[in-house]
Amino acid sequence: MVLNIMIEHSNPTLGIKEKQALAKAIDQNYIAEGNQTHCFEKELSEYIGVKGGVATSTGTLGLHLALSALDLKKNDEVIIPSYTCRSVLNAVLYSGLTPILCDVDIENYNISFNEAKKVLSKNTKAIIIPHMFGCPVSLDKFKKLKVPIIEDCAHSIGAKYKGQKVGSIGDLSLFSFEGTKYIVTGEGGMVLTGSNRLLKILKKLKEPNSIDCLTKYTYRMSDLQATVGRVQLKRLEGFIRKRRSIAKIYDNAFKSCPVLLPKNQEYSRHIYQRYMIQIQGNINTFIKICLKKGIKVKQPVKPYALHKYLGLPSRDYPNTEHIMRSAVSIPIYPSLTNKQVDFITRTIRRILEDHAK
Repeated sequence: MVLNIMIEHSNPTLGIKEKQALAKAIDQNYIAEGNQTHCFEKELSEYIGVKGGVATSTGTLGLHLALSALDLKKNDEVIIPSYTCRSVLNAVLYSGLTPILCDVDIENYNISFNEAKKVLSKNTKAIIIPHMFGCPVSLDKFKKLKVPIIEDCAHSIGAKYKGQKVGSIGDLSLFSFEGTKYIVTGEGGMVLTGSNRLLKILKKLKEPNSIDCLTKYTYRMSDLQATVGRVQLKRLEGFIRKRRSIAKIYDNAFKSCPVLLPKNQEYSRHIYQRYMIQIQGNINTFIKICLKKGIKVKQPVKPYALHKYLGLPSRDYPNTEHIMRSAVSIPIYPSLTNKQVDFITRTIRRILEDHAK
């Protein structure tokens, strides 16, 4: 089978309902933050199962807002994994805090509890825990550390751990709706919490006219963004079912290939925001071959892991280093057709077998 068009690495799934909702919002002639945004905040809070939250203009600013709500002092330490998006590091640095990096688990790309415990100190005032690529972190042990937890759910909206949706377990949680995420608003984010006290602080910090506002940033999401987000949220469970069904096809297709496939955590619902494989051989060669065949595959964390930006020794992050040399993400999103999924599985399986020779 040969397809004449390039299969993109990721694509938003937008349709007539999003167009109709946007047209209605425009007709109402109110596009700044208003009722649509407040409804989106309420609906996502109810879906996740928490008290409430505040929508933000980007996920990065949402993380900055979450850190601000914890009232941390300058140079307080915040533990983050080295293998995650640069925006996590940026938010910590913007906040005047000290990032303390730790390694990740090689099989699921998530922050390693044992490594986090090694760098824990009396100066640790928060831990940011990304649920990488839709795979929930086992949070039970982290909660026992008695340190505030910010769940980074940018990849994991709708994922579950022991029956609870991620984002409802830590003290605060961050969601992103940027164009490559699970549900999209173009740009945008949201901070949720189960604490009435923290919710009041978040709302106060976000208000641009607050006399004692700690920052000068504009956090607000527009009603146009929220309108799309509300429609996307209604479609979320369908998106999850489609991604999980594609992941099952990939699992069966690649299980005999010389690769490490995604590992579904015990007691959890993995939602596959990315379908990650670790390959043998040169990763750049593999990416180029896939591109020639008409399939875009990528390294989700690039060009460097976070310890590289901070000039920290690679020997302290062996799993992150290995993942950076071997892990790629292949296309997985709801708008992929059955024909495209079949082409991806057949083509990549053949490339993997040839690549390992």
